[in-house]
Amino acid sequence: MSEICTLMAYAIVIAAIAAFFILFMEKTGYRDKMIANSPKLISQMYDCDFCLSFWVAAVFSTGIVLGECNLIYVLIPFISAPITRRLL
Repeated sequence: MSEICTLMAYAIVIAAIAAFFILFMEKTGYRDKMIANSPKLISQMYDCDFCLSFWVAAVFSTGIVLGECNLIYVLIPFISAPITRRLL
């Protein structure tokens, strides 16, 4: 039970960090530059809030997976992406 609580806590924290990161990219104009200057697939990913929140959470949760050496934390992006989308 403790592992599930830790997973949910990490997911909420990662969702908040990902939302901050995405909003920061939006405010600085980096997101618009990536949409305009990238190939079609990457441009579509940057245009979709859900896709971008998943991949940002995946990048941030990689550190948790490597630090904790527990593969259950690979599920963090799947849990945190809908939370991040709600925060945006």
